[in-house]
Amino acid sequence: MTQTIKRLVTSLASIGFVVGTLSIATGCTPVAAYERAKLAHPTMAANDLAGPGEEHLRAVTEGAIGGSIGAGSGCGCN
Repeated sequence: MTQTIKRLVTSLASIGFVVGTLSIATGCTPVAAYERAKLAHPTMAANDLAGPGEEHLRAVTEGAIGGSIGAGSGCGCN
């Protein structure tokens, strides 16, 4: 019975260590207000397309047309 308890405690300690290590190494960090403008660059917004050329480029590279005319290949070639 004591061997089973020792294995259980060891297993729980190992799982706790792995979970703790992963939670520390997630890479999340607070961002200061003045740094948020860099992260919220206009090119990151998919709904703010500059024109038909960029729409075509996005459709070809993503392979998704979304109701416009033309066909996309998804490989980046026209």
